[in-house]
Amino acid sequence: MPKLPPEHKFWDLSDYARPGAIWLVRRLLPTSVGAITITWLFTIVGLISVVLIYNRYALVLAGGLLILKSLLDAADGEMARARNCPSHTGRYLDSINDLILNGLVLFAIGIPLMVPVWQILLTWFSFQLQGTIFNYFYVVKRHQASGDITSRISEFSPPIPYPQENPAILSVLHKIYIICYGWQDWLINMLFKDNQIVCARSSPIPNWIMSMISIFGLGFQLLILAVLLCFDNLSLTFPIFLILYNLLAVAVLASVYVLGRKK
Repeated sequence: MPKLPPEHKFWDLSDYARPGAIWLVRRLLPTSVGAITITWLFTIVGLISVVLIYNRYALVLAGGLLILKSLLDAADGEMARARNCPSHTGRYLDSINDLILNGLVLFAIGIPLMVPVWQILLTWFSFQLQGTIFNYFYVVKRHQASGDITSRISEFSPPIPYPQENPAILSVLHKIYIICYGWQDWLINMLFKDNQIVCARSSPIPNWIMSMISIFGLGFQLLILAVLLCFDNLSLTFPIFLILYNLLAVAVLASVYVLGRKK
């Protein structure tokens, strides 16, 4: 089941693994494997890649595992939708595990290169904020277009648990999520809360804007890392995500802001 109605789908550069995720979910549907299990599976795959990267062993395999992680990351949501079993718990767990894995990957790349810890942390900060840019606009578009609304535009208030969710576990994950992502969501929302493109109800965010912003999606970020791993050129990681990608983010956000500025 898609996140958006067919007429509002866009060319998502970060979602290249979706066909593989759909294929996998169709084969797992008759089994007892659930969305949360797949979330933990992509976490394990990501951790194996981290170990390989840190030890500079089988880097092509490590890059392939990052792509597999993206596939499994897409598959957990596909499984939840295919079984008509939405879950705030799965949504928060997915995002929290992503954040941890992203940091571990960047440290695994940077420490052997003797990159200063502050630079790794700043890159991790940038990496997460870049991903939040895409996620924010994607969630807004899904709400505008009557798509999947498991993810809320504002996550600050505790969600109402679905019948299949454990309220205590959901409450803990929600608090962790707010600590990890609340500042990011608040920052992007403050920039665009009065923007015509974001606030429109009759006309969802144009597809071409979503395609442009999709370069900041986690899937595309991991694809870049996978390419760097395959060519054993990890020294480019920090200039790309700390300088180039931040410049691109400023340029894209400024363009969208100007286009949607209220008269």
